[in-house]
Amino acid sequence: MDFSVFGDIDLGTIIAGVALIASVVAWLIDRYVLRRKRLVYRVQVDAPIGVYPSADKTQQMVDVEVRHQNAVVDNPSIVLLRLDNAGGMDIDPQDMHEKVSFAFPDRKIVGLKVTEAHPSSLGEMLQRRLVPANYVDTSKLVVPRIAINRGDHFKFLLVLSGTGKGVTHAGYLAGGSTGGGVYHEPRPRGPGRRSLMFGALSLLLVGALVALFVADVLQPPDNCASGQVRVIGSTAVEQTMREVRTAYAAECTDADITIAANGSRSGVRTLNETGAQDVGAAGKLIAMSDGPAEDSPELRGEAVAVVVFAVVANRSSDVAGLTTKQLRDIYSGKTTNWKQLGGRDLPIRMVSRVGPDSGSRRVFREKVLGGDQELGISSDDCRRDDDPAAKYHRCEVGTTEELLTRVNEIEGAIGYAELGSARKFPEIAIASVDGVVPDAAKVSDGSYKFWEVEHAYTYKTPEPDSLTAAFLDYLRSTQARPVLSRGGLVPCGDLPAGFCG
Repeated sequence: MDFSVFGDIDLGTIIAGVALIASVVAWLIDRYVLRRKRLVYRVQVDAPIGVYPSADKTQQMVDVEVRHQNAVVDNPSIVLLRLDNAGGMDIDPQDMHEKVSFAFPDRKIVGLKVTEAHPSSLGEMLQRRLVPANYVDTSKLVVPRIAINRGDHFKFLLVLSGTGKGVTHAGYLAGGSTGGGVYHEPRPRGPGRRSLMFGALSLLLVGALVALFVADVLQPPDNCASGQVRVIGSTAVEQTMREVRTAYAAECTDADITIAANGSRSGVRTLNETGAQDVGAAGKLIAMSDGPAEDSPELRGEAVAVVVFAVVANRSSDVAGLTTKQLRDIYSGKTTNWKQLGGRDLPIRMVSRVGPDSGSRRVFREKVLGGDQELGISSDDCRRDDDPAAKYHRCEVGTTEELLTRVNEIEGAIGYAELGSARKFPEIAIASVDGVVPDAAKVSDGSYKFWEVEHAYTYKTPEPDSLTAAFLDYLRSTQARPVLSRGGLVPCGDLPAGFCG
């Protein structure tokens, strides 16, 4: 084989480049295909506390006296430890089957603090859970069992006493399609000619590989059609339908598709009423419904995917899981403060969906509340109570997006929403229900109950060459499955036969 095309690049560099390609491919597969739960830590600082008399650090260090509670700390040192959820999935409290901990051999912890966190409420929760008195005179830091969403990170600053050096970890994570783990990420090396070259090469390779992945995932539709279609109905799947629309219209440029979610029942009612007045206009409508719609002789519906719903709470509640009984006590007004559930001393503020047109509200009432109705409204803006006599706090909003925004912003807030949308809000913690974390696998095995089958309805059978028919074909195609999955939906084609009815 002629290697002259590589110019002055030696064989070692070629081998390193091939190794880099393999590493990038492995990372992409691990992150986006295998869907592991990964908690990565990096020791950003591990050094004795002292002052060097000059820039030459080979000279002797001048000791600095460190006192804690009026006692001198012997051989003080400092450690800055950063942890990131670097995986493709959220980490739930139940995933820490064996508590994750960090040890500092031959050193004792004198003090610790959470110095940085994203989101900030995650740091506040950690600081509340970390009782300093429990760690003084110990060599181990145990990470509290809390929800750590994708992209979250936080830092521990520790002051230690002793002559040791180094940090070790223990514990593991469970969950994800292939499990998960805790990984050490070394500090990045300083830039050099070789590292810069490999850095540039890695960017090119990552770009090429991502392009290949995107080309494979976002395949063009099998058939394109022109015209207009308006998708109405469920707000729980509104964002996912926008992404499906974008994927379809990127190739089928003559398709004019509008997403105008207005609630499951409202959407089906609009479709039925439009058909009774103008069959042609109804032929350009698709109504998405959380669960089957009421019987109507002219409506044609089909199951598309399973929508996994979740109970969501503002992180300030400091409660990671709830039982069905506890949820029923909250929504009946018996439990009104998170302190009653082992959380903070904060009033529980229920944020619910408006009226009977919401499919999310109907599913929550049937699957979680056992058919019981929710309480009346005590607040118009979800923050302050307009009814001074009310012993509970509850408001209603029109869409899933509004509900999640309120829960994300308001301390003590709780609500319910589609899982995929809820994961995008940094101040929201997704609660387990009866010890089960919402997940597609838990739906399949029957252990998680808060879900519903999403249906797509048309008025009569759409014309075969219409955009309505083409878009419905795309919605149930293999090309659209990755888009549905990213939105937290489980395509019916990925579930056991008969699961969607």
